[in-house]
Amino acid sequence: MPTRRAVEQAARAAEHLGNRVREYREAHGLTQEQLAERAGISRNQVQNIEHSRNNSRDADGRQGSGNPRLDTVFALADALNIEVSELLGDVARH
Repeated sequence: MPTRRAVEQAARAAEHLGNRVREYREAHGLTQEQLAERAGISRNQVQNIEHSRNNSRDADGRQGSGNPRLDTVFALADALNIEVSELLGDVARH
């Protein structure tokens, strides 16, 4: 099971990623639907990433924090014509 620190870092990283995806999407004048189509994912996935959430629920019914697969992150970067590092930045630094 991940440590509390790892869970907190992942939540911050998901929020950062979501903000960056939204910023780049809007800068490219794309709707969530258009970005989803370009990336080969659903609009719901784009929404979840931008809001750093997912569709799972914990035992108390709270929605889980975002945790997109790496291939999804690469697909989004490709769809936005940017490098993955532009989406992730330095979120991996402690």
